[in-house]
Amino acid sequence: MDNEQAKQIPFSLLVSLLHQIANVPVHCTSSRVNKKAPAYRSLTGVLARWIENLQNNYSPLPRDTTMHVLRLLFPEEDSQRKYDLQEARLSQLLPDCLDTSTFPPVSTARLKQWSKQQNSGCLGQEIFALRSLDAESFSGEKSLQDINVLLDELASTSAFSDKTLHAAHSLSPPRSKSAILRSLFESIPALDAAYLTQIILKDLRPILCAPPVASTSRALLEYNTNSKSVLTKEQFMKTWDPSGSMLKMYRTRANITEAALCFEAGGAISHPRPRWGVPVEIPKSAKGRSPKHALNVLRPSDAIWAETKYDGERAQIHVRFRGQSDPQITIFSKSKRDSTLDRIAVHSIIKEALAGYSMGDIILDAEMIAYSDERHKIEEFWHIRGLISRTAEGARAGGYRRGEAQYDSRTQDSCPSLHSNSSTASALHLALVFFDVLQVGAASMLNAPYYMRRSLLESIITPIPGRSMLAERTVIIGRRVQEAEGQKRLRETWAKCIAECEEGLVLKASDSTYGDWNLPWVKLKKDYVPGYGDTIDLVVIAAAWEKDRARELRVPPSTLTTFYIAVLSNSSQMNIDPGRKPHFVTYFTASYGLSREQLEEFNFWIRADAVDGPKPSIDELCYTYTMSQTLPRPSVFVRNPILVELYGAGFTKAPQSKLHTTNSVSPRITKPFRPSERSYMECLTLRGLRNIALEAVGREAHDAAKYKDLDEWGRELWGKLGDKGVEEQRRELKRQLSIACWEEKLENIDCERSRKRRKLEEDLEMSP
Repeated sequence: MDNEQAKQIPFSLLVSLLHQIANVPVHCTSSRVNKKAPAYRSLTGVLARWIENLQNNYSPLPRDTTMHVLRLLFPEEDSQRKYDLQEARLSQLLPDCLDTSTFPPVSTARLKQWSKQQNSGCLGQEIFALRSLDAESFSGEKSLQDINVLLDELASTSAFSDKTLHAAHSLSPPRSKSAILRSLFESIPALDAAYLTQIILKDLRPILCAPPVASTSRALLEYNTNSKSVLTKEQFMKTWDPSGSMLKMYRTRANITEAALCFEAGGAISHPRPRWGVPVEIPKSAKGRSPKHALNVLRPSDAIWAETKYDGERAQIHVRFRGQSDPQITIFSKSKRDSTLDRIAVHSIIKEALAGYSMGDIILDAEMIAYSDERHKIEEFWHIRGLISRTAEGARAGGYRRGEAQYDSRTQDSCPSLHSNSSTASALHLALVFFDVLQVGAASMLNAPYYMRRSLLESIITPIPGRSMLAERTVIIGRRVQEAEGQKRLRETWAKCIAECEEGLVLKASDSTYGDWNLPWVKLKKDYVPGYGDTIDLVVIAAAWEKDRARELRVPPSTLTTFYIAVLSNSSQMNIDPGRKPHFVTYFTASYGLSREQLEEFNFWIRADAVDGPKPSIDELCYTYTMSQTLPRPSVFVRNPILVELYGAGFTKAPQSKLHTTNSVSPRITKPFRPSERSYMECLTLRGLRNIALEAVGREAHDAAKYKDLDEWGRELWGKLGDKGVEEQRRELKRQLSIACWEEKLENIDCERSRKRRKLEEDLEMSP
């Protein structure tokens, strides 16, 4: 027993690895010296030496060491454990949990300010700074196993954690979060406490890749995200297990626990296959920059299909059949989160779609969409949130039912209503579009070619109009369609997709396997083509340091990373009363689009005209504003709004927002305008924004009136609908003209790329 106890690996030993990674030098981008770090200072070199030391001193390694190390090194990948703790809440709890022998009693005031400009922006570092200077350095007594057991208990207090954790702690009286945190932080060194804090927050980035300097200008201009490498789970798996069995398992079962168990079993599973209830890694896709470029990516293949890309939420569906009883269904989201109860409304659809299936467990890929029975069409993406909130069960039920709250710089009595509620809401429901099959019975389909998987999918799924559908597809290149004709056909298919306001296309080679690196899926969206997305002019009225974006950029809290975008709402009143201040409605933020150089300059503009504080005096501003309380409070406002150009792909609506915003990974600012270039009064008005948004999503004013996307003023403005037949003819003509226009644009793009003779290797970008 004593011998077994002696084998336990101290948590402090893992912290030593993390600290060595944090101390790998950062390279200045302007430096002309050789930036390649020597092997002994590289991440993989540091890791290899640590593993060698571990094996020399603790061999044979205790059971589950691989799993313990993986879950602590990559806490963001630990999908089973949720803690319901972010910086704001954890900073309130920790002062009473820290060991007083290492940390002298302190007020909570300092920890509350963890994100302020004068601090590091990293709660772990702030805790380390609170240590007593007289505290002796020592190695903590807690082992990796001790820490993981306590983290399991902490996770059991969250309704969002895996049900196995709830079951494991259901017999003993539950302890409070504070009590468990006291056990975790008891008798551990200050450095261990700092890293443990970030593990609980599921984000080691701010302590492993801290901003290299405190100056905004230097951080943005002298460094970039490549200045310091980040250890990836793939690098760890290759170094920990040179045989490759662990990495091979992870690529089949995207769960670090499964990969660890495979390794500790001696890599016995030489040909891993998917397993029911464990998510399969979703393959990355290449971004198609033009029809010709997209086809060049798949040039080795002699048959290529274009599938419609639907604007919905990814659903990886696992179904287990148990005799005559109802099948057991598990659904994973794109982020690998178990969303079975969130999406309980589609369980009946899955059963109906598999009514004729009888070949054992099955794993399917699908897109969950919002469907309108009244319009017989797929509706905009933002409807999905409301449908889930009305139908979900479990911890996430009703997550979007809160009413929209706003705070105003003045009482707003003149802004027209912004309601997006539809009179046809009862006709909306969730539906599924199936597009792939990953496992049937005991047979993995991951290595089967696309043509075989699609054929099998068509034989399995029973389509039900408006409920379960198969992804539409068109052959682009095949036996009778050669390359030149294929390019023309792809332009026609893509142009039709854009004209009908669909999200895009996905090209798939007939002989490609699932996740094929040589023949990847290729996404085609109009915003992937430079200059062909949707652009609008709005204004920035406020800004803030936002932790996630700041950690991507590796900049200190003195940097403004996130900008509050607003639209002018009272232009009519200003025309009547020239002395009235403009009123802006702020309803979303933008954090992307600007280069590091542009962001540094934009920070300078804003700081030069800034009013500090989340709610400045109205006398200090030349405008009034309304801001949704669903947005985090900004740290500064500008006295005079700044006009910016925003770019995205189509339009959607943010949670609880009544206004459309650009739809992309995140709305991007492409250009800020100096006041001498363009006045902020040139920004869009509410009505102008609505008209553009409705046009972009394929809803004209006539439709908007019918479905109440506009209010009474809209119906009065547009009047009666007129003759239905004439209206349909007008719309069809408009559609055909749009298709022809986009075909011409896409052909011009292909010609331009041919003239530039860009190489594929330089132009290929992969995305999730």
